[in-house]
Amino acid sequence: MTMHPAARLARHWPFANGSGRFIDRWARGINLGHGPREVRTSDGFPMSVLADDHIGRHLILSGMFDRSVVQALLDHALPGDCLLDVGANIGYVSGCILAQVPDATAICIEPQPEVFELLERNLAQFGERALARQIALSDAAGELRFRIDQANRGASRIDPAGEIRVPTANAGDFLRSLERLELVKIDVEGHELPILQSMADELARLRPRAILFEHHGTEAAPDGKIGRILSAFGYTVFGVRKRLLRTQLVPITCAADCRTNDYLALLKA
Repeated sequence: MTMHPAARLARHWPFANGSGRFIDRWARGINLGHGPREVRTSDGFPMSVLADDHIGRHLILSGMFDRSVVQALLDHALPGDCLLDVGANIGYVSGCILAQVPDATAICIEPQPEVFELLERNLAQFGERALARQIALSDAAGELRFRIDQANRGASRIDPAGEIRVPTANAGDFLRSLERLELVKIDVEGHELPILQSMADELARLRPRAILFEHHGTEAAPDGKIGRILSAFGYTVFGVRKRLLRTQLVPITCAADCRTNDYLALLKA
């Protein structure tokens, strides 16, 4: 079957960044079908994805999704590191860490039932190095309503008007069971503050080397609620700024610096 020109260019994208925007603009009309589909990522490991989902489309067409943001975390990973992946979705970030970092382990948190099935399938190739839990982390144990975004499962979120209920665990209690933790990734569509507030004491105990998180707003600034938590425990926050030819880590010194949605908090030496 002849490959669509846009798909061919996306798969062989020549720049550091920009393939995602290219796919969203120029490849959105390509019919990839519906339901599960097997792909091979640009990092060389296979994944089961949903062909009609935003992340699935990107992985089918380019073999990657926000790969430069993942690289920001990989750049601070060491052999044997333990990753806590909160909002793991189908496991792409964890897969990159497990595939690229020798002897790394991953604890993956994902509440969406259909997505969790794919997550477990994708982690199976890594054996005992990966553990998946079908829960949402929050500031209290119990249940919360959750809204599923059928077009972009990565945009699904905790929402009082959500159509399903998902079990929740207190983030601090969850971390209390861990003896060590070097890397954290949090992508929870607006619920990052309750999680970080809940796990604050455990961050002080475990002192993970790097925390990658997504946030829409200015709370990652030094005087913001997230920034204050992280700086109190010895972290410097950087914005992950993507340009066509390179990705930069830009220190966040004030609210005006919060011009990205992706941040990396690094523990000061």
